[in-house]
Parts: sequence; structure tokens; C-alpha cells
Amino acid sequence: MMRKLVNSLCLLIGFTVFGQVNLINSDRPEEIGVLSDEQKEMFSEKKFLEYPHVDEKDIMWSKVVYEEIDLSEKFNHPLFFPNDNLYDSERRSLWRTIREAILADQIDVIYLDNNNKFRYVMPLDEAKKKIQNTVSINGTDKSEVLKSSDISYYRIKGVWYVDKRLGEMRYRLLGIMPYGKDINSKQNKEPVPLFWLWYKDLRPILHEQLEFVDKNNANRINFDQLLTSRRFTSRIIGIDNVFDDQFVEDYVSDPFMQLIESERLKNIIRDFEQDLWSN
Repeated sequence: MMRKLVNSLCLLIGFTVFGQVNLINSDRPEEIGVLSDEQKEMFSEKKFLEYPHVDEKDIMWSKVVYEEIDLSEKFNHPLFFPNDNLYDSERRSLWRTIREAILADQIDVIYLDNNNKFRYVMPLDEAKKKIQNTVSINGTDKSEVLKSSDISYYRIKGVWYVDKRLGEMRYRLLGIMPYGKDINSKQNKEPVPLFWLWYKDLRPILHEQLEFVDKNNANRINFDQLLTSRRFTSRIIGIDNVFDDQFVEDYVSDPFMQLIESERLKNIIRDFEQDLWSN
């Protein structure tokens, strides 16, 4: 028993040291933020927790849900900060991580923004042009890379389901779409949808990037853990319905009433779980 306790403490200490990204063990200042071979192995794509296979006959209830993650909310700041020009490699925002992966051709398939069911693929060159915001001025192409500060929010698609074999309700994130500014439009200041990304394609990339925690550097998790464990705040903007997954904004025009409708949709999921175990 004592040996197990000691091993657990050693493992916890190991995770704590790794969480500081080579800060304590660096021999030279330039080594800070550079992962050792042991850390690279720990954070390699082999290590992230694979989604378990769920047998269709074990799903007794499910509901596809669309949500909006507002990056201006304080609880979501780990996804928004730090700014791109502060750090070279160690600390990245979620958008910078995604942007650099696309520009480096680490993501093979990107989907059109008006495509909630991921049926239509966007050419990679078109996606890169959106990221680089290429505009033609007097016959000359000018590019302005879309920065983290240009991203206002993310729209995500996921599914809540009840696994009767495990006897619990679970969540599976399916896709994510960033909304950012469009420098080609001088009149429209509203953020525009960029593209949908299938979340399973992103997992190996997000697994390698730690989010920054203001309160405790030793308690850092990667972006994949943050998103799959739902450590963010969001509002529901739609659930699957007979109108081809019509969003709240499509049938409710008043912003305040949209919030009321969002709360009603949230209660549909919450009430089902409560009623499931109360009977």
C-alpha cells in the first residue's frame, strides 16, 4: 500500500515538473520552453486518450448540439491568450495552434463553413487564403495573417448521449469552426465564419500544445484535454431538428429572446438526464 502511495506521489511530481515546460531543469536560459525527449514522449500523439468505441445499440438517447464559445468571457481566456507576438513557441493560443498547423499542411481536410454535416471540402489553398487574408491592391496581392486577437468566438458541434452500458450521459466533440474578421470587407465589421474542422483531425495537434494558466504554471493541460473535458463556458445556439438543424438565430430575431431560447434548449438536455435517474 505504501509503495503504491509513493509511486502515485512520484507520478504526480513528474506531471508537475513537466507542466512547467523545462523551467526548473534548464541548464541554460534558452532551454526554457524546449521539451526534453522524455517530455516529448509524454506529450506525443501516442499518449492522448483515444475515444472509446460506442456500440450503437448501447446508445439509448442522443442529441446533436451546436454551441458558441465567446472568447471575450474571462473563463474562456485560456483559449484566447496569449497574444501572438509575445512568445515564439512555448505559449500559443488555440487559434495560433490551428493556424500554424494548417499553414504547415498538418491538416489534410478542411470543410466549408456553411456545412454543418461536413459533406463539402474546402480546398486547402482557399483555407490558407482566408488565414492569410490575401487582398489585391492595385494589382498587387497583400497578405495580413489572421491573428489570435482577430478571432471572436468558436462554434462547436457535439453530441450528448446516454450510454446504457456505462449508465451515464457523455459528450463527444465532433467539429469546431472559428469566427474571425474579414479585412476584405470594409463595411461588415462582424466576425465571419472561416471553416469547419473535424475535431478528430485536430486532436493530435492540440494534444501537443499546453494552454497557459495564470494561477498555477504547474497545473497546465493541453488544448485537447481542455475541450474534451468541457473546461469552457458556452451557450447553446441550436440542436438537431426537422428543419435541417436550424439555429436559434434563424427563427428568433430578438437577442434577448435568443438567450431565453438557448436556456430552454439547455434544459431539454438537463431535464432528460435528471428524469432518467429519477424514475
